[in-house]
Amino acid sequence: MRAWLTVIGLGSFVCGLALAACGGTNAAIGGSDAGADGTASSTDGGGDAGSSNDAAGDASDAGSTTEAGLACAPPSNPGQSALCLLIVPESMTFTSDPKFDGKGWLVAQLFTTAQPNLPDGGSAPVLAMQELPPGGPDAGSIDLSQPLPVLRFDGLPSTVYVRVVFVDDPAANPQVGASTWLGGFDLSAGLLSSTPLVAHPLPVGEGTALSIDLVALREMIVTMNRSVAPAGNGEGPATAVATPDQSPTSASPLFGEATNACARVDGTNTAVVPGFVIGKGPYYVAGVVDDFGLDDGGLSLPPGALTSLEVDGGGFVLPAANLLTYDPKAYRVSQTITLNYVLPGAPAADTVSCP
Repeated sequence: MRAWLTVIGLGSFVCGLALAACGGTNAAIGGSDAGADGTASSTDGGGDAGSSNDAAGDASDAGSTTEAGLACAPPSNPGQSALCLLIVPESMTFTSDPKFDGKGWLVAQLFTTAQPNLPDGGSAPVLAMQELPPGGPDAGSIDLSQPLPVLRFDGLPSTVYVRVVFVDDPAANPQVGASTWLGGFDLSAGLLSSTPLVAHPLPVGEGTALSIDLVALREMIVTMNRSVAPAGNGEGPATAVATPDQSPTSASPLFGEATNACARVDGTNTAVVPGFVIGKGPYYVAGVVDDFGLDDGGLSLPPGALTSLEVDGGGFVLPAANLLTYDPKAYRVSQTITLNYVLPGAPAADTVSCP
């Protein structure tokens, strides 16, 4: 059957935590405090960013607005531009778990392209970069429940693209996923393999104050049970996605993903599939267990797979029970879905089993 889901390539739109993989070394624009007037790059920017409760935090936002109430001094070179960056975290209920307590490491990077991740796995050069705390994760942590300092960048071109990544508990979360936060991306169409950064025009000879929304990748745990007999042994890779569409198609936007390399729904077993979701929802959760391992890691509907979709007039619809709703400030959410349909065309033999 024709696949209706698009593969989410997290590595293709967010760099790894190793700074060398994000585009090389820091261009000599940031890193030192120029003094009280802030006319050169400064990690303190002359003031606090304000409360995190001010964040819009919606995944449909483009991720930036002009911050009229924040003054930004002109660039030191009148032929260039300056940027004062106000990072506004989505309002969230933090927990005592270090991975979800809002205390971690943040990096803000500027590029000259909307797609800094290159097809060969490399990255475009970083125009400028600053970290909070300065010095990286080994220097301590910042607290998203407290106002963040304004980051000032000097000596910029007339257009920049901002990428912000925050990692809650970097030591325990080396990969992009739940408890990572993203800013600067255009997430209005959900998660794409080439999710672009938003362009920010900067008037030459002026300082521009800009607010960037920082959006959380909330933890999403999907539990799968089943109401039909599997065509195979009921063991195989499992994937779940979150979409606003109850009748999903190949064009449906995706706002969350969860995976389990080998899930078991044989006998009375239920499968726990961990992942993440962005935005406040609500979303419908669709799940698939690739019983025969025919999909090779993609997000499609291979023959013999167990799925939570229901056939409706030749198309598919997700049951109302699959609707995921949660408190707008919830950092960790969960949903149970039932695999109630086996896709036709299963092979005669099932060679996939979990250890």
